[in-house]
Amino acid sequence: MRGSVVKKGERYYVKIELDPDPATGKRRQKWHSGYASKKEAERARVDLLSKIDRGEYVTPTQQTLGDFLTEWLTTLQRQVRPSTFDSYQRNVQLHVIDHIGSTKLTRVDAGVLNRLYTQLLATGRRPSSRAGKGYSDAIVQRAVALRTAGRSLAATAAQLREEFPDAATITKPTLASLLRRQGAPSTTKAQSGLSPRTVAYVHTILHRAFKDAVRWGRLARNPADAADPPRGGRAAEVRAWDAETLRAFLARSLEEADRNYALWVLLATTGLRRGEALGLRWSDVDLDAGRVSIVQTVIQIRAAVTISRPKTSRSRRSLTIDDGTVAALRSHRRASSEQRLLVGADFADNDLVFRLPNGEPLHPDAVSATFQRQVRRYGLPTLTLHGLRHTWATLALESAVHPRVVQERLGHSTIAITLGIYSHVSPTLDSDAARTVAALMLPS
Repeated sequence: MRGSVVKKGERYYVKIELDPDPATGKRRQKWHSGYASKKEAERARVDLLSKIDRGEYVTPTQQTLGDFLTEWLTTLQRQVRPSTFDSYQRNVQLHVIDHIGSTKLTRVDAGVLNRLYTQLLATGRRPSSRAGKGYSDAIVQRAVALRTAGRSLAATAAQLREEFPDAATITKPTLASLLRRQGAPSTTKAQSGLSPRTVAYVHTILHRAFKDAVRWGRLARNPADAADPPRGGRAAEVRAWDAETLRAFLARSLEEADRNYALWVLLATTGLRRGEALGLRWSDVDLDAGRVSIVQTVIQIRAAVTISRPKTSRSRRSLTIDDGTVAALRSHRRASSEQRLLVGADFADNDLVFRLPNGEPLHPDAVSATFQRQVRRYGLPTLTLHGLRHTWATLALESAVHPRVVQERLGHSTIAITLGIYSHVSPTLDSDAARTVAALMLPS
């Protein structure tokens, strides 16, 4: 292996003689761009040979960052969950390829990435692609009236979902597009940039991609290591109900013979993730033993609903359920069996505990929207469906259930994740610990 300097016209080039191709045994040469002087080319030759000795040499390539990321995503698709892949793909296309995709892969450095992050923070937000079509004049007029009265987009969308069955799935972006078409006020946000949390997520994706580029021999080092992404910002606040509020919600749901009552009970008493509960099959439920096994989950990728494996290996678990939950599930099974008879031959037998009348999986976002509409109708403090999981964990920790047990029931991969998410419980536990231990040693 050697290198030489070759003059062509007015420029000097460095020719590197690489080891023969291991597959064919053919000679391999690589030429590096022309230099203005022989002295400059000689320095480059020494540097290139040094990189070869250190294992840092990268074969010259014309591949662009966009082409590499497209290739990388194709490989990644086999390694991650469909929902994760969809998230990576959308962020890479919108926030990387559309901005710096034409840059040569080998020319990407910390400066290129830092300029990208600055641009995304300033002007990275894209207008919604949702047209907001298909809604009745009554919905449009009500939306305009609410916005004119000063309601926020989120509050207006929530009000429409509550008032109009046809608007049950309307979202904030869709509403914004709908109002833009009407020439009405559509947003209260002047900021057009992405949040620091989103840009930090883009950096995480790029770091993983460049790590593979180094492993594949496309890059000598990971440029994301030297970049300066924004801090991810504060984690979302954990919102949970107290036991009295949760009891009031379940009591009202039972009183109304709510068809989702058993689902709300299961989520509230186990802390299951939404998709885990919706993916539960009757074959995974042993009502006599009072146990459920989590072996599959329902996930939503944009508008598509599919059944997939659990989120992590820890998520695949078996849980004990209490007598009240068993009773709710028994009642639900009787009602489901009666409903199935009415559907007849068109029933899709997926053995799902919670399903549409035809047997197909429930739409996760629709279930969440239904829960939030009921919460508003009952006049209870605002809570998302995922908040039932937070509520279970909070009540369990406050009731002195060991954190390891909470971790295992929630399906977290480590106890650090559990304690990190529910750090708001720490002051209560600290106070209880102080009183409990002191009572053991101080005279009464």
